[in-house]
Amino acid sequence: MTMKITKNAIVMIVLIVWAVFSIGYIGWNSWNNFKMTKLVNAANQGYSQAIINIATEVNKCASTGVPLNLGNDKDGKPVTVTIVGVSCLQQAQNSTPAGTTPTAPTAPKK
Repeated sequence: MTMKITKNAIVMIVLIVWAVFSIGYIGWNSWNNFKMTKLVNAANQGYSQAIINIATEVNKCASTGVPLNLGNDKDGKPVTVTIVGVSCLQQAQNSTPAGTTPTAPTAPKK
């Protein structure tokens, strides 16, 4: 007894394979989009929290400012800047005694 595969059976098998492949691809693509959205949201939240933390430290008005590590330069040396809040500078300026003006250092005379 030989089994004869009809044209309708072949079409049906192709359609089922195509449907399974399509559903799998759509599911995989949706999952990847979901992961990327979560990743981007987490990164943005981290950036926001870092900025809030920096602003909080700067507003404490440390006398030496707040060091901020920017990473390494092209030679591999660490790059650090010190940031100070404008309100801290204004407080320091207002706290100088009346009648005194900060002066710039002068070079010694030859």
